Amino acid sequence: MVDDINTQTEKALAPIQLADASGPQPLADERNNQFLQELFDKKAIDPIANSAYDVKSVVQRQDNNLSARGLYTSDLSSFNNNRNLSKEIHNDIIKTSPRLTEKNKAIYMSAPWNTSDGVETVLHEFRHKAFDENPLLNKIIKKNQERILAKYDDEYLADQYEEILTRFMDIKYHDSERAKEYLRTYYTANFIDNNQDFQQSIYEDIEQIENILRLQQEEN
Repeated sequence: MVDDINTQTEKALAPIQLADASGPQPLADERNNQFLQELFDKKAIDPIANSAYDVKSVVQRQDNNLSARGLYTSDLSSFNNNRNLSKEIHNDIIKTSPRLTEKNKAIYMSAPWNTSDGVETVLHEFRHKAFDENPLLNKIIKKNQERILAKYDDEYLADQYEEILTRFMDIKYHDSERAKEYLRTYYTANFIDNNQDFQQSIYEDIEQIENILRLQQEEN
């Protein structure tokens, strides 16, 4: 026998721009504060994402109807083409966020950031932003891609290196089950249960990146 079943389901939070939720004004739905706090707590233990954190760079899509939960673009103009979805994303970003810190760069969220899944996604995309914007980190990414290509003679694996690295960071910082499943099943190689040598090299890369970022911040 089961007692005290609450048959009412809580209404999902409405989409809200991260910059608006982070502002000084009271939030219409205070439940957003829970996810803001979760975001602050998680970015505090996620140094790469934290280094690129900028609420004005995030654009929240009103409908969560894309296969990708989020994406980072360093060249918004590349979405201004004849492909319908790309054009729609481009126009939505332009319409929604004229206040972008850098007009040609954006994190575009299909998943609402104000969910636990969305918090994980936006931090993942902030890391891509850091790798793009920080010249030292960008140099390390390219150097490690060359190492992967030389060792495994696999252009696709080298091309996917940044995404694989970022998924392993999802696991290291936030114990992400979604990232584990992705690395277990998305690629031909199972990077979670097998390929321990590759996995070890990735964690060494993460440590190297953390050290470089820490030294860079100390110098500044």
